[in-house]
Amino acid sequence: MLLCSQICRRALCVAQLRRHLVPMAAKSSEKVVSRPDVTAGILIIGDEILKGHTQDTNSFYMCQKLRSLGVRVARISVIPDDVDIIAAEILSFSSRFTYVLTSGGIGPTHDDVTLEAVARAFGEQLFDHPEMVALVREAFGTSDTDCPQMKLARIPQSSHLNYGTDKRTGRSSKYPLVSLQNVYIFPGIPTLMERALESLEHLFLNEHTQFHCREIYVSADEVAIAPILNQANARFRKHVSLGSYPDWRNNYYRVQLTVDSDSEEHVDEVCRFLMEHVDED
Repeated sequence: MLLCSQICRRALCVAQLRRHLVPMAAKSSEKVVSRPDVTAGILIIGDEILKGHTQDTNSFYMCQKLRSLGVRVARISVIPDDVDIIAAEILSFSSRFTYVLTSGGIGPTHDDVTLEAVARAFGEQLFDHPEMVALVREAFGTSDTDCPQMKLARIPQSSHLNYGTDKRTGRSSKYPLVSLQNVYIFPGIPTLMERALESLEHLFLNEHTQFHCREIYVSADEVAIAPILNQANARFRKHVSLGSYPDWRNNYYRVQLTVDSDSEEHVDEVCRFLMEHVDED
């Protein structure tokens, strides 16, 4: 009845089970897992995001990429261009998650304060890193240490410079990603952020974890299957994240279910349970 293609009396039901290994955001992401839990917190920085002037696509890309690398994104925070707020959030995230990825607030203008905030979070000062100064001079063709562009060369004292490799060309990145402890400072421009994360994905690769996800499409309304979903969640939530997403505009199904875990065996177990108990009639 469930998880097979069929024509129902009321509607054409797409009850398709699709196995894949892709990133999938779930309603409840913080699960207890048996393997070492590698986590990430993402900080999206910018007044323009909070004011609705710019749509954030960076957190979506980061979540997908990190999950494909075996990293569980545990929290996303969107915060303004305020040094004190950024520093406090960085310090909090750094102590709670394996990795902290920031996006935004890097540049030559007054509202580019992320590097200053990272330094403040860890009690450090900014300084003109010689290697960064040389890169800025080469990129912008200026030797003026007081020019706005030179702000890009002022980084926390114990920063590490991470050079990635462009997968398309095989060449090393010309401009490094700055990190301090477990905080990685990404640009806010989506194309630059995506290029940087792709070229440095080896820094976050967790070879011990691979996430598995299956999707189930059900023609019944969500309220009708809610009792079974509640039972499944209570029984399996220690190892599996079960998501339920209604879609009233779709002609073929009413609810998309996702079964997500770092254990394919547990995914199979939950799918069998749903096959046995969900009734679409």
